[in-house]
Amino acid sequence: MDKGKNSIRYLIAAVIAVPTVALLFLGIRVLRTAEKIHVDNASSSGAFGNLASVLPGGKREPLKGEENGRVNILLLGRAGKNYPGQNLTDTIMLASIDTREHRAAFLSIPRDLFVPIPGSGLYTKLNSVYQYGLNQGDGADSVIGAVEELTGQDIPYYAALDFDGFEKVIDDIGGIRVESARDILDTRYPGKNYSYETFELSAGWHTLDGATALKYARERHDDPEGDFGRAKRQQQIIKAFQEKALSIRTYLDVFTANRLLDTLGDSVRTNLTMSQIGSLIEIGKTTDLRNASTAVVDAWKKESLLRVSHMDMNGIRAFILVPRTGNWNEIRDLASNIFDKQELDRKRGGMEQEKASILILSRPEEASVASRFAAALNDAVPAEDIRVSTENTIRMSPKSAVFDRTNLGKPFTLDSLLGTFSLERTADMPTLPAGTKDADFVIVIGNDVKEHPLPEASLGSDSSDAAGDDPFSEYFTPQTR
Repeated sequence: MDKGKNSIRYLIAAVIAVPTVALLFLGIRVLRTAEKIHVDNASSSGAFGNLASVLPGGKREPLKGEENGRVNILLLGRAGKNYPGQNLTDTIMLASIDTREHRAAFLSIPRDLFVPIPGSGLYTKLNSVYQYGLNQGDGADSVIGAVEELTGQDIPYYAALDFDGFEKVIDDIGGIRVESARDILDTRYPGKNYSYETFELSAGWHTLDGATALKYARERHDDPEGDFGRAKRQQQIIKAFQEKALSIRTYLDVFTANRLLDTLGDSVRTNLTMSQIGSLIEIGKTTDLRNASTAVVDAWKKESLLRVSHMDMNGIRAFILVPRTGNWNEIRDLASNIFDKQELDRKRGGMEQEKASILILSRPEEASVASRFAAALNDAVPAEDIRVSTENTIRMSPKSAVFDRTNLGKPFTLDSLLGTFSLERTADMPTLPAGTKDADFVIVIGNDVKEHPLPEASLGSDSSDAAGDDPFSEYFTPQTR
């Protein structure tokens, strides 16, 4: 009898010991991986703190932003070695976690967006900012600062993954399930060493291995929405990967986790410490990834927040994207309300009901600037009537101003004019040109309008460039604008 009891005890001990040893092995493996991953800052927790934070039940490190209920991480997808432009970022995505409501959100920002490089006085395409920072010895600080500027969000963390690492990570978790919304046939898919191949995928559900998932994420020639359609597929892949990687089966599979850590060690650059990565894993377990909120900042539709523009580069017109309003306020509003986009719909619905009339005044020599401002206003504000008039007596102030003739009777439109277009509210009614029809709001153009890169083309003009090949698809040399 004693012998039988001892056998049962040994069996129970073995059952407990095997996963414990496996988890201990995994924890040690994580610490070794930390030495391989390119981490921009050292952990303050020390080796024991790192190990404790990545094991189940360990005390985790609070993440920056948790105190306000939102953690932001900048996700970058770069080419890596064997590809043209190895440090250009084809993928720029702001991932956010609502730690109070356990929700996730992804905001994709296009690579061709023309942005200022923080602290330099220079501008370039967003996909070149990371390379610029590396050239300057600043790592990811420049690209983080650029995205913070255009989204209005504090972004304490970033992670960059290269193409080869992306393939291996997908393979290490056994592939991902995604649904292709349409048939894809791209005969010019760009491969390694400036090569091309054909990529084909039928509509419907597929289990994608790493190589196919990368093609699905990068393909754009056969997408009617070009880069913007690609951004949507990238969000789809990230959600599918997170669901698979954070599933109970994958999390408890020590061998899968070991392969995954090997891959991450070779392919990731980040400023997250292993302790913070452990905290993210813990938060991810209770975050609803399947119903994550997603948005793509694009230039494809009338309601899109961006428009097409061009820059002269040695006699060639280079394709760029700029905000339709000449500033980042609409993108910041979207980033701020990414978890509750219904609020944006409510504001627009309010403006549609108000049916405001708007008169834009400028001096005759600034008529073209006023017309472009009116075009931007027409895209962003669903007003009943928007008109432009010139008058020699108009005094150009440093800042554009709006006079409200409704006495707060149309608050949604007024809020948009003040917030989206950064207009000042004035109590001085300007003198209207003779014969001018009354309007709810009168805007006097100031010198500040000329300081912002308003798009020179209306929606649809040259917008096909977004899906085509750009002669400056590699590093875009920073410009003074």
